[in-house]
Amino acid sequence: MSVNKQILYTLMSLVCAIGVFYLSIKFQQMAYWGNGLTWFWVGVTFTYLIGLLGIVFFALSFKKSEGEQKYFSSLLISLRTSSILALGIGFLWTTFIIIAGMSGM
Repeated sequence: MSVNKQILYTLMSLVCAIGVFYLSIKFQQMAYWGNGLTWFWVGVTFTYLIGLLGIVFFALSFKKSEGEQKYFSSLLISLRTSSILALGIGFLWTTFIIIAGMSGM
């Protein structure tokens, strides 16, 4: 896999991580739609799916073709580190919001 594809997959993973934070804010607001918690759980599901998609992109950024050398640049390493940290913190934040929301209900 070329370096450009590695960077692209890493950037897509980072975009998904940012999406997790954005959706976690949105599903908090969705809890007030309607009478039940249906929209809250729909938002939670979308948030976790975007996070899982980010992990898939992150894993794809490590894939290499046969006979190709693994390439590490400071840009790629910093993007990967930012991506996995953001995804991890996003999953923890989403889980915290769910637990806090359920304890307050």
